[in-house]
Amino acid sequence: MTHQLLGKIKTAEELKALPYEECATLCEEIRRELVTRVSQNGGHLASNLGVVELTLALHRVFDLPNDRLIFDVSHQAYVHKILSGRLDRFDSLRTPGGLSGFQRRDESPYDPFGGGHASTSLSAALGFAEADRIQNKENYTVAVLGDGAFTGGMIHEALNNCDRDLHLIIVLNENEMSISPNTGHFASYISKIRSSKGYFGIKRRTKKLFSKNALGRRITRFVSKKKAQIKQMTFLDNYFEQMDIKYLGPIDGHNQKQLELLLSEAKYSQCCTLIHIKTVKGKGYTPAETQPDVYHGIPPAGNAKVETFSEHFGKTMCTLAKTDERICAITAAMADGTGLSDFAKVHPKRFFDVGIAEEHALTFAAGLSASEMKPVFAVYSTFMQRSYDQLIHDAALQKLPLVLAVDRAGLAKADGPTHHGIFDVSMALTLPESNIYAPLDFAALDRLLYLSLQKKEISFIRYRSGGECASAKELPYIYKEEFLRGALPDGRLDGVILTYSQLSDEALKAKALAEKQDKKVAVLALESLRPTNTLIDEILRIAGDAPILFAEEGVKNGGAAEAFGRAIAERLPDGYKRIRTLAITDPFLLQPKDKELLSCHHLSADHMIATLLA
Repeated sequence: MTHQLLGKIKTAEELKALPYEECATLCEEIRRELVTRVSQNGGHLASNLGVVELTLALHRVFDLPNDRLIFDVSHQAYVHKILSGRLDRFDSLRTPGGLSGFQRRDESPYDPFGGGHASTSLSAALGFAEADRIQNKENYTVAVLGDGAFTGGMIHEALNNCDRDLHLIIVLNENEMSISPNTGHFASYISKIRSSKGYFGIKRRTKKLFSKNALGRRITRFVSKKKAQIKQMTFLDNYFEQMDIKYLGPIDGHNQKQLELLLSEAKYSQCCTLIHIKTVKGKGYTPAETQPDVYHGIPPAGNAKVETFSEHFGKTMCTLAKTDERICAITAAMADGTGLSDFAKVHPKRFFDVGIAEEHALTFAAGLSASEMKPVFAVYSTFMQRSYDQLIHDAALQKLPLVLAVDRAGLAKADGPTHHGIFDVSMALTLPESNIYAPLDFAALDRLLYLSLQKKEISFIRYRSGGECASAKELPYIYKEEFLRGALPDGRLDGVILTYSQLSDEALKAKALAEKQDKKVAVLALESLRPTNTLIDEILRIAGDAPILFAEEGVKNGGAAEAFGRAIAERLPDGYKRIRTLAITDPFLLQPKDKELLSCHHLSADHMIATLLA
């Protein structure tokens, strides 16, 4: 792809010297590059299209990487990567061994802090700014966060600790979206502030008029002393000003000149400043502007469209809620991602989008449960980690039943360690009396969701990103309580592979490899992940005296492999000698180029057979 400017500008000095009229051309070229590469590799498109001018302005005003730039979540840092010397690798975005879809400290000195989860940027930026103050440094730290981030409590906790004299600049990018449209009172408040923009225009025009002579300059100084009173009259009660944070804006986040003017004003004011900008998510690409939620994250080119577990879960929730008026659905700013958009339309009084606030969502669900409702909290596995304290203290300790629909469980091929859903099983197993289910197909999901809603304990139902497990869904049930499915060859077994969820497909590949070696291997797929006496009895009956391998797409410490291995070993005279486990021991391992993700974690069919038959 040929560009007039992009790729020709090699240094920060050249970028800063670019005339304003040429900045528009550069932004257009960046947008073309974004659409081309993200459409090819998948990733976050609409959010990056919306911050092109902003990111360019930040690179032109600040001295990066001496100054630090931290994006909240950092899924909108693609433009930052392009402008910080990574354009020649941008075609490797979100591929094994390539550029991450988020900021990573080990990827570039321009990435001072890693991202992946929302509402963390300001706390991190505050840490950098305080460290600079302690060390008498003059660096600036800039945190860029969307209005959706303000629905998360960490942002407000960090604001509570922002001192006026810090070299900290907060850019509030208001686009009225996180993934789903923002909800809640704070989102409404941001819109109210945006409507009060007359003050800033008056301020700039007044300065320009009165700076022409000595008398005017004296008047300007007098007016500056009174600006707090003027702001209070204009805004009535500005949240940020009340927190003793200087507030600038709101301005058009696609106006290059205005952006750089306010960023420069914030920089040279040498105090903690918030700049409020308004942008259009998906700017410059009509499909993304029209449907920013659809184009928030897009799959790689060529991926066939199939019904996903998330979509099927949403349909089942709608159906069950028709006959049970106590069923409620909760999401943390993920109505579309978790399949609950239709539920929100059909049962609006029983649907709750609490914003990016998983901790609040869990305790809120506990409150609903204590009031005899049946709450279902749909949450990505990697985001459920945030609510661990609430799981223990507010739900399990009080023996309150609720259902967690744990979406995106398992390894995240494109997003990497920040989004691997591999800790939820070990977390769930620490809770006494909880139920942990892993349906292989949609029929099992329906059955287990209905069953969980009748339980008096916490129930976790975890399922993969995408659709049903291709070959594993054909596995018949071989256990009367319908929690165990399997493929059992005739005759004496040489080994048993015990596993669950999407790794069942890989186990069936291992079984086929064993057959080529004239070995008979059984595959047992669990749909309940808490060991019980009856389940262990059935596994041992099938295995006979053959070795048993538990393969798990989850962390080894405290996971199901350890739990079942221990329960089985306690029943055997030779203890652990017949038990083998394969699970994830390095959860933060980066996938290298040209190597399969399962192989990286020793969970491939080849590794299963080598370990089982060693």
